[in-house]
Amino acid sequence: GRWRHLQQTKGLVMMLHKGFAIRNFETWSHRNVCYVNFNHNKRPYNILDMETLNELDYILENFTAASKGCKGVIFRSSKGSFVVGANVKDFVSAHDASDEDIDKILKKGQDVFNRIEDLNIPTVAVMKGITMGGGLELALACTSRILIENPVPDDTEYTTHQLTKLALPEVKLGILPSWGGTTRLPRIINPIKAMELICSGRNVGESEALKIGLVDEITDSLKWDDCAYNIINTIDYRSIQASKSVPPNVSKFKMALAGIYTKWFIGRKQKKMFGDKNKYPSPYKALDTFKRCLILYRGMAQLEEREAFIPLVRSDECKELVGRFLRGER
Repeated sequence: GRWRHLQQTKGLVMMLHKGFAIRNFETWSHRNVCYVNFNHNKRPYNILDMETLNELDYILENFTAASKGCKGVIFRSSKGSFVVGANVKDFVSAHDASDEDIDKILKKGQDVFNRIEDLNIPTVAVMKGITMGGGLELALACTSRILIENPVPDDTEYTTHQLTKLALPEVKLGILPSWGGTTRLPRIINPIKAMELICSGRNVGESEALKIGLVDEITDSLKWDDCAYNIINTIDYRSIQASKSVPPNVSKFKMALAGIYTKWFIGRKQKKMFGDKNKYPSPYKALDTFKRCLILYRGMAQLEEREAFIPLVRSDECKELVGRFLRGER
């Protein structure tokens, strides 16, 4: 009853709680489950910037805590995709920002996602279309991830619903996943596969996402609600929380071999694309950071992520790759 919807003059629906305006989310409860619906008010897709992170933080602190009897939380989107990531233009301004300012933004994202991971009820991310970067890092903080299958559109030239793509593409922008992705991915899927995905930044489609355990179920657009509801009622979320908070149990020998291969693969790919195997440092830095994060507990691992990110985002290589991305170059 403390949450009110206000209709703005521009037709924008805004939620007001104790004077705090929430512009990019709607929240409600149904069958004792809380829904957090991401619906960016200025864009046709959802991005994570400081405004949306602050709103999400506020919702997690107030709405879910106020919902007594809430059995779980479902994170979903009103857009054609789930969350496409952070605002890439922020990386341009970060190039000249102080270390403290960059660290503050990184820590904010990490803290908000940690808050999701540490809730004392199960959480489900309902993903569709494109889920990348910070969007996937948010989903990795949840207990479970389900994917709404994307039928191939009749008109292949244009569709408002993008075909499914999941990725942590940060190395392609000269940085690395630093909102918990480098830490969490190898605690959810096979660490060797996690290393490959982080260091290549490549897209994962529907069938592969299910096969490697990046998503737990694939459902259609009419059944996702019941699917998420069943997960909330049956999942052992405590054991999942426990397994994500400690270093994964992996063979040191296998990881060492995988690291050698990944380093060779990065060099080969860069040589082929740019004529120089050391052209961009981000995949190598991501590999080194990944290996360090693998043997650390969450807090220290996330500190490693932030410390690795700062010099990368301030580098000329990052500036060049972000510029290419913004100009639509591949």
